[in-house]
Amino acid sequence: MKSTLAMNYRMLSSNLESMSNRLYDFRQQAATGKQMNRPSDNPSGIRPVLDYRVKTQAADRSLNQMSMAQGEMEVLDSSLDQVENILVAAKETGIAAISGSANEADRQTYADKIGQLREELLQAANTQNGGKYMYAGYSESTAPFRVEIADPANPEDWHVEYDGDGHAKTVDIGTGKQVQVALPGNELFLGDYDNDGTTDADGENLFAALKDFEAAIRNNDKTAMDNGLETLEESADQVRRLRGRMGNNAWRIERASEQLNGAAIEFEKILSSYEDADALEVFSQLVQQETAFEAALNVTTRIAKLSILDFMR
Repeated sequence: MKSTLAMNYRMLSSNLESMSNRLYDFRQQAATGKQMNRPSDNPSGIRPVLDYRVKTQAADRSLNQMSMAQGEMEVLDSSLDQVENILVAAKETGIAAISGSANEADRQTYADKIGQLREELLQAANTQNGGKYMYAGYSESTAPFRVEIADPANPEDWHVEYDGDGHAKTVDIGTGKQVQVALPGNELFLGDYDNDGTTDADGENLFAALKDFEAAIRNNDKTAMDNGLETLEESADQVRRLRGRMGNNAWRIERASEQLNGAAIEFEKILSSYEDADALEVFSQLVQQETAFEAALNVTTRIAKLSILDFMR
């Protein structure tokens, strides 16, 4: 009898501890909504959970980078629209200046307008977004364009220098895939695609185009004005071409973002299948476990009240 009571008591105590641990687990699942709160809850599920957590975190980082790139490209497109409009306005001004009804005073007014547009172009070329120069390549803290006067005695002898670099920012849109999200100023404004300091044969220097056209109007040089109109149209085409390329890149980023977002949702679903608890099932099990625990606790309490005489019978 003594042996039986002692064994029963130890067994009930052990069961009580085990039930208490299970009750704790159910309460934790109910509180967190997770069926896996520590590795011992599902040892076989640890590796896939860790793998998909890494994938989910990587997807979130990439989506954030692509979202930021899309915002920057929207600002870039607005800036390119401004640059194109400046060149179109210069061409319209030039057409008015060439018309036979324009007199000398009119031509000087038109020339002044071209000079103002040239200043606007320089400001556009030094546009900042979030405190960083858009057209400076990787040298985002440096104003990319400045006017250089070769001879102080001849202020009309000027040109625009580029202090940025020829690199273009990119964003990852997949394994081994990168898309350009910015334009270096040497390419857009100087037509210097290889960044060697010289305008390429198929490129246009937008500043020089406006400078030469302003001088042609002031001098009433009709041949130079005709050539200047053609140069301005080619300059506008240069901007449109690069703007179209960046538009295609923006579309590629949008597509990649949609695909990655879909993949991230699938990753979350898989993680949920391992980690998340069924609320109704957990609640039901919690109630059952609490009832069983209370019953076991009552039995244990009654046994604990046995006197030493009862135990020795």
